[in-house]
Amino acid sequence: MTAAQWIALRYFSRSNAYSRTLTGLAQYQATTAGTASQTIKYLEQAGYVERDISTRDARSSVFTITEAGLAVMEEDPLAHLGQEIDDLSGADLLHLRDVLRYLLANIGGEQPRRPFGTCKDCAFLLTRQARGPNAARSNQYLCKLLNFYIADSELNYLCKNFQALREFQSPISRGTS
Repeated sequence: MTAAQWIALRYFSRSNAYSRTLTGLAQYQATTAGTASQTIKYLEQAGYVERDISTRDARSSVFTITEAGLAVMEEDPLAHLGQEIDDLSGADLLHLRDVLRYLLANIGGEQPRRPFGTCKDCAFLLTRQARGPNAARSNQYLCKLLNFYIADSELNYLCKNFQALREFQSPISRGTS
């Protein structure tokens, strides 16, 4: 597979249902809809993703990674990088996140890339405490932008409408020696 196809497969495996669209992929890859469409076409023909009609907009398609797609992800040439990142301490992980967000926000020069992030780090996330049976409390998560509830399991997924809680400023140097 090409680098663009790997990026698309990773994107579809890590983004929420609202963002798993042609437009979402094109924005994420900073490319045209036509280029993203060709990438998706390959992934569909290979059986790695499947297309469904969006429940929110019947004119739009949502792409879901298939079992075959999950299986090929086991061969991801960057999987070892993810494993190394998983081993970082909480503080190092937050610092890496800030550095990467800053770089991505500023890498495009006059046409900076739109930031992507997870629902749990988004300014549009509203957390409400709800009471269930026997007065048990649980959290409900609402996307204020799109006005729909987000499952707890989807809080770590990428969203194309992500808005940072704060501006991406140059990360503070950690002064490693």
